Amino acid sequence: TQICHQISVNVQLPPEKGGLAGKALYIDTEGTFRTERIRAMASALGLDPKEALSNIMSIRAINTDHQIAIVEELQDLIAKDDRIKLVVVDSVTSHFRAEYSGRENLATRQQKLNRHLHQLVRLAEIYDLAVVV
Repeated sequence: TQICHQISVNVQLPPEKGGLAGKALYIDTEGTFRTERIRAMASALGLDPKEALSNIMSIRAINTDHQIAIVEELQDLIAKDDRIKLVVVDSVTSHFRAEYSGRENLATRQQKLNRHLHQLVRLAEIYDLAVVV
């Protein structure tokens, strides 16, 4: 989670400082996104904390279907804003483990997770952005 927070800030840095001068979309599945950490990290890098937060769209996913639906809708958001350079899913497997527990659900869980991961790969390829899970 800390790495996900840090790269969501670092992507905003100008290229000469190792960033992409971009924005991040952060899908939070466990309720661990912390605005105070973003502010502290932005300040440490010399960025305006308020502006840094405004460049990170945080979306809370409540279950696997919601998580998948969010990623499906991201295509429209990314197409409208070419500054979006990073998609973070923290954590990609959390809901899948909780909702599809037991050996009898293993095949279903893996198939659904595989489709979701391919969905994220397609986003990365189509829009030339980084996806971190």
